[in-house]
Amino acid sequence: MNESKHYSVVVLQYVVVLAAMIVFIFPIFWMIMTSLKNQTDAFTSVPKWTFAVTYENYKIVLFERSFMKYLGNSLYVSLFSTVLAVTLGSGIAYPFARYKLAGAKNVLSWVLTLRIVPPIVSILPIYLVFSKLNMLDTYTALILMYTFMNLPLTTWLLYGFFKDIPGEIEESALVDGCNRFTAFFRVIFPIVGPGLVSAALLSFIFAWNEFLFANILSGPHVRTAPVGLNEYATPVSVLWGQIAAAGTMIIVPIAVITVALQRKMVSGLTMGAVKG
Repeated sequence: MNESKHYSVVVLQYVVVLAAMIVFIFPIFWMIMTSLKNQTDAFTSVPKWTFAVTYENYKIVLFERSFMKYLGNSLYVSLFSTVLAVTLGSGIAYPFARYKLAGAKNVLSWVLTLRIVPPIVSILPIYLVFSKLNMLDTYTALILMYTFMNLPLTTWLLYGFFKDIPGEIEESALVDGCNRFTAFFRVIFPIVGPGLVSAALLSFIFAWNEFLFANILSGPHVRTAPVGLNEYATPVSVLWGQIAAAGTMIIVPIAVITVALQRKMVSGLTMGAVKG
């Protein structure tokens, strides 16, 4: 009886997981299919499951529009902001995790509130500040904005990773002749490597997919890929095939990076979850 009940629970779990996968993956699958259709097939009111595959949409997006430039802009600002967010997050998280600093909890709570505030609330003053500084439509504006946006995330993630490292490990390195600086980079950093990968990957994804700040602060020179999708929605119609091709091109780099770093990301997010 118990075995039958256990089998039923396992089957139910698989059914729920399969249903969830279909719900989340189907929109991506449909977007890829639409990107391979011609305009006539993409505009049909009744979805067509069989059609002549064409790569014309990708050809137009890649060679006849500026979307490759937008992808390059997204890559540039996402990489730089990720490096800054992880570096600054490490510098903030490590001393709070290792030393008993006065007001540590208050500072960390304040850092967290920066992430809780809805971006739409702060977009107007941010726009005015960058406008006064003549930094609109510049890489610097987007890099600073994305760094500020991801800093609470990296700080709290890395704080947990640093907190889980026993202080004795660092003390042993100091005894062996290392100073605080070399102990941090030679001993602590390799241990939290998976955690750094997790924080960096999440920061990169958030920066890569961000739309609101990029739409307000960027212009024709530093427009990012998510904002570039707007060009395919014209007053007359929506170019579904081209916008699906562009959307697929946005997803592919993230998918490749996530699959390549999947093991490190999972091990990083579960660091310290199991205590010995």
